[in-house]
Amino acid sequence: MTMKIENYAGTANTFNWPNNPNTFDDEISANYTTTNVDYQRFHYLVSGGGVSPKAIVMTGNFHGSNKNTNYKTLSGHFIENNKLKKLYFDSDRFYLGVGKQIKKTHSGGRTNFVDYVATFESVIGVLFSDTQKTHTDGGGEETNDGNVNTFIEEISGVVTSGASDIVISDGLGNEYTIPAASLTTGQTVVIKFVEMVDSGDGIFVTEYNYTEVAGSQIKTVQTTDGFGVLQLAASATTATITVSNLNAGYTIKFRDATSS
Repeated sequence: MTMKIENYAGTANTFNWPNNPNTFDDEISANYTTTNVDYQRFHYLVSGGGVSPKAIVMTGNFHGSNKNTNYKTLSGHFIENNKLKKLYFDSDRFYLGVGKQIKKTHSGGRTNFVDYVATFESVIGVLFSDTQKTHTDGGGEETNDGNVNTFIEEISGVVTSGASDIVISDGLGNEYTIPAASLTTGQTVVIKFVEMVDSGDGIFVTEYNYTEVAGSQIKTVQTTDGFGVLQLAASATTATITVSNLNAGYTIKFRDATSS
């Protein structure tokens, strides 16, 4: 499989490696904390089952007449770190993040080669399937066929009653609420897992539970339980996602997730 990198949202702007990197270093690092108990053989561990952002290091080269063009195209993706990127090492799975660092490493006697070292940093510590699954309310449930928890990528539907809150929760203790004050009966609501949002003067930040009502973003979504970011456990189905105050036919979208 030939590696590629492309935008997560909007126009893909795909770059396909003409030849894959020579090395691809993918490390999982847990982000628990430990507290040492002096003079004892037992200690305290605090963990939510999370992992640190991955720093994926690639070394390789481009060669031939397009070597400089290929390097400039790849480095352009790394410079464009105000957009989330999908980095594919397998044809059906990708890492979600941004380019962290890239440099040329010229070697003597290799005039027809551009050697490089590049680091891609993930914002999510799992791999996502290229295939997005969709459950439509009233239809068959969809299953996370990965081996780790995945995230609900999008929920979309129409407001049943503008006098009531929208409350959405998962089976893992996460819940968020959209207050009635932000809603009108019949409006379309779209909640996305993560977006890069311009916070002003061209400074972009990741925003989870990015929500639009009738096509305009609102910022009144409240986390009412857990971390508020909906997840689906490995082997669990969309039946574990509870949605109130959206008309029948709402949709839930997600991707299977694996641990690398």
